[in-house]
Amino acid sequence: MRALVTGASRGIGRETAKLLAGGGAELALHHFRHREAAEQLAAELTSKGKPAFALSADLASPPSIDRMAEALAERWDRLDVLVQNAGSYPRGSIFELTDAQVDATLATNLLGPIRLVRRLLPLLKDARAGRIILVSSVLAYTGSVHGAPYATAKAGLLGFARSLARELAPRITVNVVAPGATDTAILAGDTPELRKRREAQIPLGRVATPTEVAEAIAFLASPRAGYITGTTLHVNGGIYFG
Repeated sequence: MRALVTGASRGIGRETAKLLAGGGAELALHHFRHREAAEQLAAELTSKGKPAFALSADLASPPSIDRMAEALAERWDRLDVLVQNAGSYPRGSIFELTDAQVDATLATNLLGPIRLVRRLLPLLKDARAGRIILVSSVLAYTGSVHGAPYATAKAGLLGFARSLARELAPRITVNVVAPGATDTAILAGDTPELRKRREAQIPLGRVATPTEVAEAIAFLASPRAGYITGTTLHVNGGIYFG
């Protein structure tokens, strides 16, 4: 199995890459601003007999996406799994964010994934049983008081996934994982008081670990999920029931 994981240098993407490698996958590890971390992970996996290499792209830039897709096609003749995990989340009221921030958020979190899928379809169609997993967010369902463009982009992924699931069946399944609060860089700025309030809102009483979200992604990428498509798997501790 050959898999591309975007945003693989840290957090959910990094843990997903490790789980897929553990299941025998060859990995392409996408990064944008964290080259050293992605290359370190590739070296770590390769040293354990799990082939992996790093690729760089700015998902808000169509030419950058094109270059990454071309580089991938030069190395692989097919792509079995695409995990679209990378994203950006500038926080602020819709009245505070600049037009440039809004445009960049939509480009990275919605238009970028759409463009990437379109560019990689020739490789995905050559897979025996292709998998596309898009990482959305609970905010696609609940909205966000400090990230409307992000929530909007993540909601857009839901419609994209459902449409693709119909269009690409039966050869390729398309599913979504929608995490709730997860212990990644997005929450790094939490004060102890804010973390306590955040966890108090979650029925299971804590935020998710990146590995817990990665486990859901790895399941949808596996043969065990071969009859699941067009579905969203919520991993949010019960804060939202989909």
